[in-house]
Amino acid sequence: MKLRKRIVPAALALSVLSAGLVTLSEPLNADAASNKAVVAVENEQVAKITNIKPLNTMTLQITFNQPLAAADIDLNNLEAIKKDFIFNGDLEIVNVPRLMTGSTSTYIVPVTFQEDDFIYSLSYKEQRNKVFEGTDEKVLVRKVAQVTDDTFTLESFQEDGVVDYANIIEAYRGGRGDLAFSLDRQNRDASGKRFDVISSLRDRYVTVKTSEGEEFVANYVPFTQAADGKQAPQFRLPAGQTLKPGVTYRVYSQWAEIDVKSFVANKIEPFTLQSANAIDSQSFELQLTNDPQTDLLAGRSVQLRGNDGSTLQAQYRYSSRKGAVGIFDIANDGTLKASVSYTVTSLNNWATATNVVLQGK
Repeated sequence: MKLRKRIVPAALALSVLSAGLVTLSEPLNADAASNKAVVAVENEQVAKITNIKPLNTMTLQITFNQPLAAADIDLNNLEAIKKDFIFNGDLEIVNVPRLMTGSTSTYIVPVTFQEDDFIYSLSYKEQRNKVFEGTDEKVLVRKVAQVTDDTFTLESFQEDGVVDYANIIEAYRGGRGDLAFSLDRQNRDASGKRFDVISSLRDRYVTVKTSEGEEFVANYVPFTQAADGKQAPQFRLPAGQTLKPGVTYRVYSQWAEIDVKSFVANKIEPFTLQSANAIDSQSFELQLTNDPQTDLLAGRSVQLRGNDGSTLQAQYRYSSRKGAVGIFDIANDGTLKASVSYTVTSLNNWATATNVVLQGK
């Protein structure tokens, strides 16, 4: 009997303990299930890559299963967005994805240069890797042409089957007018013509060699690649350098196959500043004597010397030119003083000026 009594309470205790364990584990299981549900919902909300197609060495065309969130294509978030695209082989994006016109979830994605036949993997927001084969195919550029004494362009044409991405993305469609059109999945237009795509030239450059044995890098001038209805991005020599008349310049690029690579530099007179008028304490309109017809003010700066001895610098506001007038913004958080008159001169001699005075406002 004693043995039985001992066994029964022990069995009962084990039964109670087991029941207790089951009871205690129920909220834990519920929490785990809830967490899994949250993760599942979050995963559903994150776009997934369904296809990757290299268009050329600096451009990928990536299709997702749904449109990307606004924050994931916001230029202000570029550094964070870069971290969402994890490649092997030192590849990375250089600008935000841009939705193609007429598509719901296919984007033009500019990247650093791919290697031909290299097998790349891409993980978007830590999802499973997608694999694609790299290419070293370049974009066809018809010719190079000098436009100022320190700047030249690389000109491409749609007749040659090359289109700047500004003409085929939704973000710019409203401002492109008749230049805007859409491409299908094979990058063909409505007539069936296939196009190669020049993606964002942000941070791109070309190498220049001269007939005198010099070699240097010319950097892309922002916001010029599809300005004024042309596909003629500007590239500028290092600050202080100019193209020497009579010298032959030959241009090489890792991303462009340039048909006519060389040009002989001519003497081109600088712009002439005519007048300046304040808009507010941090910006003003600067007028040239002649309309440059193209946005040759891009990347330019001027110095303002006040009659009180102060000095300010101002930078051209990209894409602000209307005819011969462009807007300049005071740099480095400076402000114009209402009581001060400022003499305006160009930095790096891109323009001449005689008694151009800006009255503070």
